[in-house]
Amino acid sequence: MSNISDTINLLNPWWKEEKVSEELAKHYKRSFLNKIREFKKYKQIIILAGLRRVGKTTLIYQTIKELLNETEPKRIFYFSFDKEVEDLIEIFENYKELTGLDYKKEKIFVFFDEITKFEKWANELKLIYDSCPNIKFYISSSSSIKLEEEAIKNLAGRYFLINISPLKFKEFLELKNKEKIIENPMLYSREIKKEFFLYLWRSFPEIINWDNKLVIKDYLRTTIIDKIIKSDLPEKFKNINKELLYKLLELFYKEPGFYLDYDNLSKSLRISKNTLYKHIFYLEFCYLIRIIKNFRPSTLSTSRKMQRVYPYWWNLAYCYGENNDKILESFVLSIIDGKYYWRDLEKEIDFLKIEGKSILPIEVKNKETIEERDLNTLKLFMERYKTKKALLLYLGDKKIREFDGRKIEFLPFWKWLLEEK
Repeated sequence: MSNISDTINLLNPWWKEEKVSEELAKHYKRSFLNKIREFKKYKQIIILAGLRRVGKTTLIYQTIKELLNETEPKRIFYFSFDKEVEDLIEIFENYKELTGLDYKKEKIFVFFDEITKFEKWANELKLIYDSCPNIKFYISSSSSIKLEEEAIKNLAGRYFLINISPLKFKEFLELKNKEKIIENPMLYSREIKKEFFLYLWRSFPEIINWDNKLVIKDYLRTTIIDKIIKSDLPEKFKNINKELLYKLLELFYKEPGFYLDYDNLSKSLRISKNTLYKHIFYLEFCYLIRIIKNFRPSTLSTSRKMQRVYPYWWNLAYCYGENNDKILESFVLSIIDGKYYWRDLEKEIDFLKIEGKSILPIEVKNKETIEERDLNTLKLFMERYKTKKALLLYLGDKKIREFDGRKIEFLPFWKWLLEEK
């Protein structure tokens, strides 16, 4: 038996045991599982994308566990591309030899974990998908831009994409058996504030109950940042300058919201702009940073200048310091998956949440008391662009401030999180 057959046997223990262990298919089920269930009835490939350690593989095993109630174990095939392979047909032929099932004819469910580590994945998957309509594919990846670009280019109409995020605040509380807080947030206001600040550090499933912040920082750095920069990116791209990637992360994470000036930055780092462009792209590729643009509602355009860089997920910034003002900004941006901010001369709005023609300006304040001058720019923006509502997220209590037929909603972060869909 070949090495790849040995690997396949090891990765599919349910073929013999007819079950998935609790350690793999953990008890707590995230809302993303409902989306996977919903898409199961369609032929399209289900793609799970997201940063390392957010729980993609757990969702795969939970789906496998549910499928074991519906079909025979050997019809469920899992493979992780941590092992190098020549082509997908080689994997399927080994599967056929081990199970006696003809993948070209039989109804089977195939789970390919971290598929983008296999360079030819999109083209080969398309060929098999088109020629074997009996196969239901589930695939996962920890890359970002490249996966979506290749899926759009090669798999148009053939997939559903589900972006897996770290834990939502409600999920964090449920995992800690704090349902009473969710049901009665006003009654437990003091406790919910405490849990919110714990959550800011601990939104990855494995670390929700960890106490030591130094250990958490080490976890975030070694299992996510170091793994991506030292392993994932060099496997995917040539001529990676790891030292440069770490320098860029230090700049961007120490000061979330960093104003990106390619000319000045390339000069200060003594590298070409082309090299800088490439390495910033690499950081975007693997969910380490996100770039937002300055929005001009009056012309429906964005400025190419004055882009800002934030951690893709806010808690990674803790590896480089505890700039709480900026980390709270980054936190809100991550939650709303924001794309824009607004700046005009010295006036600035942290973020704009845009849905259709609706624009919601959002300000983030790391304090409990808001003074009148804190509202000046929001008022200016609302008057200039005729928006009726704005949101101010802060550490105080919920209230509404109205002026000239417009309103600014003041919300504490934790209440906003529990209300956020």
